[in-house]
This record gives sequence, structure tokens and C-alpha cells, in this order.
Amino acid sequence: MVFSFNSELHTVSGVQKVVLSIHNALKDEYSAKVAGLKSYSEVNPNLGIKEEEYVKWRNPFMFKHSVVFVHERKFLALFWLLNLLFFLRTKVVYVHHNMLYGHRFSTMLPQYIVAISDPGIRNLTEYFHAPIRHIHKIYNCVEDRKELRRTVQRHDGIVRILYPARINSVKRQLTIVEKLRGKIDARIQIDFAGIGPMYEELKNCLRRDDNQFHSIGFVDDIPARMLEYDYVMLFSKHEGLPISLIEATMTGTPIICNDVGGNVEIGHVGENAFVADDWDALIETLNSLPELPAKEYEKMCKASRAIYEKHFTYSIFKKNYLDLVKSISL
Repeated sequence: MVFSFNSELHTVSGVQKVVLSIHNALKDEYSAKVAGLKSYSEVNPNLGIKEEEYVKWRNPFMFKHSVVFVHERKFLALFWLLNLLFFLRTKVVYVHHNMLYGHRFSTMLPQYIVAISDPGIRNLTEYFHAPIRHIHKIYNCVEDRKELRRTVQRHDGIVRILYPARINSVKRQLTIVEKLRGKIDARIQIDFAGIGPMYEELKNCLRRDDNQFHSIGFVDDIPARMLEYDYVMLFSKHEGLPISLIEATMTGTPIICNDVGGNVEIGHVGENAFVADDWDALIETLNSLPELPAKEYEKMCKASRAIYEKHFTYSIFKKNYLDLVKSISL
């Protein structure tokens, strides 16, 4: 039996999308379930989890002799203790989604760890002292939707940028408005897609007469919406390997980002991305966009799609996770 466990299935973020991708990659060859702490009625319907594929954690014995993918560090010590007390022989695989610090000596890393980026590997080995032999690097993915393929740049004089992320302090939407307002070309428009703990605060800070910044709320189909924009942007404090940037490559959309987490493993400088590491550089980058030649933009679109096909397809992801589970089960 294989479980993909996450305690926050009431919400939709990149982590939950990866939980589902792992489950779907394994369910054809293994008896697989998504496990959580909430009843099925509390699971966010936008995740698309079928009721027959979900199980609520009721007792530790449900995990006996199974492989459990754990997506939150805070549960590793609990699984370690339950294994010790009840002889469950559960094989835990920890998926390390982000750069983490603190609680170094109380973090009970298992023998099997998935890192989703090179900075994630460095975080695990240098900060947590995880043995490199325990770490398997597997990129996140998104399923290919061939109908969502960008071919041309918009030519109405406005450069439209989509910023798809939960509205919170890490993703820095409010800071972006504060730092960029009055400093970027009038032809630049940035739309923030998503909700989160700072959603109302973001809406309150956006003036009604402001034509450059908009909060468009939750978007059900982010990849389809990307085709309405010229670029996808993230400028977070820290990242893991953002699903939204992988979705940008799938649609052939150029990227604007900073060098945190695995961003530059998706957005390659000089190919499909502009990378800025401080506010002045970001402002300079944005102000250059209206004058970018159409041929250069087209090259970036093609490069974005090529990067997706080389690294981030579902078929690559599925093979890597199947290989991992087979090696654990031997």
C-alpha cells in the first residue's frame, strides 16, 4: 500500500498539487490512497480527489507495512515514534518542498528523501546533515495540455504579467506593489491571481484608479489563464520548485523571477527568463519589456516549452517515482 499524506488538503497550493501528482503516478501499479486529517467533505474540491481514493487518518495501524509519502516536516517525528512504538514497518518518504531552517536537531529525517531542486539538496545536506545517499532528486511536474500552447506575443501595447501565488508575506504581493508603484512603465500591468491570509489587505491597498496592479482572486485553471498574459512572474522571499513556473514552461510562457529555491532550474537566464535579484534590477527588467523585439520574445516562448519537455513532463515524473517506490519495496 502507498499513501500520499498531507494535513492541509482543505487548501490548494503547489504542495497539494504534488501530493496528487505522486498519487496519480503510482495508483496504476500500486494500491494507493491520499491520506489526510480531515473528513472527505472538508477536502478542497478543486484538488479533484475522488472520494474512493481518499482516507482519513484514524489510527496508525492503517500505515502498517506501507510506503508513506510525507509532505510536511512536522509529521516526521510522529511517524518515527509510531514506527518505534507499534512496529509498523512503515517506510516513510519525505518530500522536501522548501528551504527550511530551525529545529535542526529535532528533525527526524527518514532514510528516503525526495529533493525537488539543487538548493533543496544543499539545504538537506549542509543544514540538516542528511546523507547524500538518502536523497533522490525528482523535479515536480505538470501534465501536458497541448491545446495550451503560446505562439505569438500580444500586440496591443500593454505588457500583461500574471503573478499566480497564495497572497501572503512569503510571496510578497503587497511589497511588490509598494516597491513598484510609480516606478514602472505605464504599459506594464501586473495581475495577482490567488487568495490567502493577506488577500483582503492586498485588495485594500490597490486603488480603484490603479491600472497597473489588480487582484483577480482565485483562478481555477491557471495554465489556461496564462495564455492571456505575456509573462508569468514570481518574486518570493523563498521557494521550493514552483508549480506555477512549471505551468508557464508547459504553456510556452516566458518567466520573470528571482534566484531563490529552484526558480532558475525552471527559468533559465538568457533562454526563457529574466532573473532579477533586487528591487532595482526588477524595476529595470520590467521597464525593458515594452521594447523587447518580437523575435526575441518568440525565442523565449520556444525555449520555455523546450525546458518543460526536457525536465518537467508528467511522464518523466511518473517514471522517477515508480522507480523510487520499486527500489524501496525490494
